[in-house]
Amino acid sequence: MTEAERSKYDGRDMVILNRHTEDTIQEDKLSFPMQMENHFAHVRMLWEQGILTHKEARAISAALRKLLAAGPDATGRRPGLTDLFSNLEEWLIEELGIEVGGKFHTGRSRNDMNLTIERMYTRKTLLDMCEAVSFLMDTLLRKAEEHKNTIIPGYTHHSQHAQPVTLGHFYLSAFENFARDLERLLAAYDHTNLSPMGGAAIATTGFPINRERVAELLGFDGLLLNSMNATSSLDFAYEAASAMCIFIQNVGRMAESLLLWNMGEVGISRLNLKYCSYSTIMPQKRNPVALETLRYSGEWSYGALSTMFNTMKAYTPGNGREPGFVVSLYYEIAQRVMDSAYLLEGIVRTLEVDRERALDMTRKGFSTMTELADELVRSQGLSFAAAKKLVGRLVLLAHEEHIPCEAIGRDLLHRAGLEALGVEVDMPEELLRAALDPVQNVERRSLIGGPSPARVAEMIQWGGGRLKELDSQWKARGDRLKRASSRLEELTDALIREEES
Repeated sequence: MTEAERSKYDGRDMVILNRHTEDTIQEDKLSFPMQMENHFAHVRMLWEQGILTHKEARAISAALRKLLAAGPDATGRRPGLTDLFSNLEEWLIEELGIEVGGKFHTGRSRNDMNLTIERMYTRKTLLDMCEAVSFLMDTLLRKAEEHKNTIIPGYTHHSQHAQPVTLGHFYLSAFENFARDLERLLAAYDHTNLSPMGGAAIATTGFPINRERVAELLGFDGLLLNSMNATSSLDFAYEAASAMCIFIQNVGRMAESLLLWNMGEVGISRLNLKYCSYSTIMPQKRNPVALETLRYSGEWSYGALSTMFNTMKAYTPGNGREPGFVVSLYYEIAQRVMDSAYLLEGIVRTLEVDRERALDMTRKGFSTMTELADELVRSQGLSFAAAKKLVGRLVLLAHEEHIPCEAIGRDLLHRAGLEALGVEVDMPEELLRAALDPVQNVERRSLIGGPSPARVAEMIQWGGGRLKELDSQWKARGDRLKRASSRLEELTDALIREEES
């Protein structure tokens, strides 16, 4: 390659680095309010500890308040400065001079500061996620009440009719999954809401700062004690992302059922038109793109979570560049998963259910065969293994002779008994018809947790109480953060207003 040919690559390396810098700064803007709270709390603490004079703390706080109102772009951009904070610090020095503005980062490092900001952002996303999941769960309870008598086939192995259930029972199954997801999100919040501030770069600082005071001002529940751990641990992001990925997996499993039901050959339910797209050539199409989006969001999130783990699998204690990439992935996971919660809520709320079709599918799908075997045990004295063998033969005969499930008669049952077991079965007509009736099947499944309307009603009542309890927990955490933020704002206002005593 000649020098002339090589020259076209000149500067490409810097283009790449500048692109990464731009990505970092744009990401920093997402957490700008948290960064500013961190600055206000740190400056307040420095003044309370006598590290800054009142005049210095007042000037710095006033300048920061002006910047907060103007927004992150007001810091400007400077060559060689690769993040928002570095540009902010230079802006402050330009505003106040290096003798005052240069003191605002005393006793602090980007290491403890950034991880604190990331924990503040993560705890917010966790509470926002709790709200989204709670909204979805409330809708599921409402729809379960609406459909506690709507008979549908229960499926196993993706496509096999298993036993009759109700749509309300199905919704409550999802509700219970999501209740555990809420519990995981709350646990992740509690592990996240610990302050790294004061860890500095890795070994704390020689200045007499007050770590507990900063944690209090920022609404943390306590400290990450060891300074090395405080400035390098990322397990909070893994845990939060893992909780969200478990949730999106539960979403995906529900979406898969809705996709199956949406098929014309099944036709139990249909997506509202606003959640579908069209074909440019086939005018009949209602493509279920919202459900496909939910599936993709899960697949993408699992891949991102795997990348998070792989990035840090052999990373020594201490900070570096890779942790920033890990947290970036968490931010993207959180947004996708939160969007998925609201999208699924809308899909469920507007789902068009064909009750008659669902009942007809259940009648024809041989999902009542377990109840028929049970009835043979009760009324004919057979063991369940013998009854299962007999009913298995009955189903084969019905398929071979194209006899619909609801048309099975005593004569076919008698033949199946002879062929399978060599016994004569004489079941009364009313018992046979009851065993083949999906509605009576469901009503008979009246144990705790079963699909009978009475048990579904009990589960709805339990679910309402459980959701209220979970809501009180995440709302209490959010209220505590709001109080801390308001208190910090009041203290900052007072510091700016007060003349030096």
